[in-house]
Amino acid sequence: MDGFDNIKMVTRISIIGITGYTGLELLRLLNAHKYAQIVHVTSRQHDSVPIGVVYPHLAHMDLMVSNPDLEIIANDSDVVFLCLPHKTAQDTVAALYKKTKVIDLSADFRLDDVSTYEKYYKTPHNYPALLDEAVYGAPEIVAHEDIADADIVANPGCFALLSQFLLYPFAGIIEHADIIAVTGSSGAGRSANQGTHHPVRSHNFKSYNINKHRHIPEICRTAKISEEQLNFVPGSGPFSRGIFATGFVRTSEEYNIEDMTKLYAPHSFLRVTENVELANITGSNFCDLSIQKVAPRNYIVQGALDNLVKGASGCAIQNMNIMCGYDEGEGLLTLSPVYP
Repeated sequence: MDGFDNIKMVTRISIIGITGYTGLELLRLLNAHKYAQIVHVTSRQHDSVPIGVVYPHLAHMDLMVSNPDLEIIANDSDVVFLCLPHKTAQDTVAALYKKTKVIDLSADFRLDDVSTYEKYYKTPHNYPALLDEAVYGAPEIVAHEDIADADIVANPGCFALLSQFLLYPFAGIIEHADIIAVTGSSGAGRSANQGTHHPVRSHNFKSYNINKHRHIPEICRTAKISEEQLNFVPGSGPFSRGIFATGFVRTSEEYNIEDMTKLYAPHSFLRVTENVELANITGSNFCDLSIQKVAPRNYIVQGALDNLVKGASGCAIQNMNIMCGYDEGEGLLTLSPVYP
């Protein structure tokens, strides 16, 4: 295959964009990974500064933030994680392509259609040919051999991944689906604004981007539905971590709810339970799901995941493990939820 031919005893890793929440979460998780060797953590704002100066909670780590040339990063790294904002990762992915393995946590390579990307992200895509080269990195849905062979892996969006887990069991028989999903403030990133400012957020709940959210194309693709068959209502909740989603699904034929358990049983991080609670997954790479039939061909599905772990950095490490030939759960299955 085109990926690593043998299991590597050590994988050299760089994280571009370390100071955002997803970069920091990657660093936390990779610090517990037996085979990960961090060689570069980069930031344009903090060059040649110890990570503990930028983030005191990481003062125990002997690691320097730097801003080296991309050629140096490519030469020194087996895998590069990109934690750059949407729209700005395109040039970096193109510069690293075929020089090292890239796992991109932005949205720039998640969609394989230029017009859809430009519709939802309001910017041109400068490398449409690379969209065909990128593999969508949802390990419970996409074939592992495709991820293993990829030079570019596009990590899913957090809302998108949870919604896909809700709808994927029904793919091909969905007549209509309504999803209401609520995310914590960390989903908005590190930069504060009126929507994430704590005095407002702490006692508030609001919806936004109803049927306009940029993750809708990802959801529809996996569920095998059109945008007209989906109502998607994202909301902001008064908590830091996690996404809680409820889906109402009408199908064209009966679905055996036991089949969801069978479908997801081989996947260590997906747990089908009777009830779903954020507190049961926070800080971990687990995603809890539930399903019930409420009428003929009508179902309620619920799910919860940590938007920074399973919804971002944890899923990215799953992809890295697959690309490098490690066990998919390496560095992640030992990460228990933070409870209470």
